Amino acid sequence: MGIEPFMISSSLLCVCAQRLMRRVCKTCKMPHEPVGREKELLEAAIGWSGPIFRANPRGCPKCGGTGYKGRVGIHELMVVSEELVEGINKGLETAELKKIAMRNGMKTLHQDSMLKVKEGLSTMEESLGTVPPDL
Repeated sequence: MGIEPFMISSSLLCVCAQRLMRRVCKTCKMPHEPVGREKELLEAAIGWSGPIFRANPRGCPKCGGTGYKGRVGIHELMVVSEELVEGINKGLETAELKKIAMRNGMKTLHQDSMLKVKEGLSTMEESLGTVPPDL
């Protein structure tokens, strides 16, 4: 946009991103043991492996036969730190700025979506369909 990097870094406090995922139906969700790629993604994103839930393909009367009922939000909050300000002022690429933010405690949209899967609020399919895995 042609804005000087120091103008951005001096006025920025935080950046928030959010998305909505379908919530798996509490009544008919089915336990599922992740294997292969699903297990790898959970371990890489949040360091966890164990049972998760998936939507019942037949659903139930409560969810109208879809296996999903309602929505759940996923969020990413990047709080500006001194290291991030320096990176912005140097004109670093977005990927590098993201790495700095993650080192300073930022949880990505993908990580938050995986936490929602672990907690049984949504499914792996819904998570991967909403946000891509972190590189």
